[in-house]
Amino acid sequence: MSIELELKEEKNVVAHSPRGSKLQIDALLIFITLIWGGTFLVVQNTIKLTGPFTFLTIRFSFAALALMLIFHKRLARITRRELITGGIIGLFLFATYALQTCGLQYTTTSKAGFITALYVPLVPLLSILLLRQWPTLGAILGVGLSLTGLSLLSINDQFNLDFGLGEFLVFACAITCSLHIVSISKFAPKVDAINLAIVQITVTALLSLMAMPLAGEPFALPPLPVWGSAFFMGLIATSFPLVVMNRVQQFISSTRATLIYALEPVFAGFFGYLSGELLTMQALLGCALIFMGMIMAELKPRELWQTLSLRKRAPTILTVESVAVGE
Repeated sequence: MSIELELKEEKNVVAHSPRGSKLQIDALLIFITLIWGGTFLVVQNTIKLTGPFTFLTIRFSFAALALMLIFHKRLARITRRELITGGIIGLFLFATYALQTCGLQYTTTSKAGFITALYVPLVPLLSILLLRQWPTLGAILGVGLSLTGLSLLSINDQFNLDFGLGEFLVFACAITCSLHIVSISKFAPKVDAINLAIVQITVTALLSLMAMPLAGEPFALPPLPVWGSAFFMGLIATSFPLVVMNRVQQFISSTRATLIYALEPVFAGFFGYLSGELLTMQALLGCALIFMGMIMAELKPRELWQTLSLRKRAPTILTVESVAVGE
């Protein structure tokens, strides 16, 4: 069966069973967000042993190699459009990792977390400008709640509003992260999602390799634990999540996907708690607001109001009908 027929059948399944498909898509995105949240400790410990771009090079090289081996038949039929669009999205993916990594050298983790979280409101804005996708009222309210929750998770007592080089780099990271999410929604439905993911990951690996000498990182073999970490991160936290993102964002809006991705710091806080870190009431409230934001995005205020109005009218209508039939 050809790739085009496979994708067409998947879209037909979504069309004929929207409720079940929506739940499956949400579950997949929540699962990969859970994976991302659980990798913070792995990355923090690995970066102590090697340079950030060295780690990114090995990580994304493992991810690209794994996908090429698994999907070599698809890759043999890769099109020019997939190469071009995958290259564009790959630039945004690399920029997101590079800018955040560099920004963390000049600012605090709490500031970086808060500023990076600005991709949550940026994605709906860019979706309007680039995709002509207007978010629902529920989605807008959900974005507001999620951004508030992310702020509570990120801001601590030492947070201040100084805006220097580090903050500028992390803000640029939020923009490129938004562009990455939106560009997947724009291009993924028109090409093979697997090939698109392979090109993105390969571009990121190559650009990370080129950035090593610019960042002053030597071309030397890192310690063995770095290879193990990069292998795990490449397969579990890179190749699998990006394939899922490229496939399922064909069927949901970028705003909806973003609200689910906002769960990443919630899961990161949970795994941090399991490792001995404390969760303050402020952080717990932030987690609750993010979950409320996801639920709010599912609500359709107009339909809910119409349903409630009909329920209020139902007894009166039944009474009239009862009188009409002489009961």
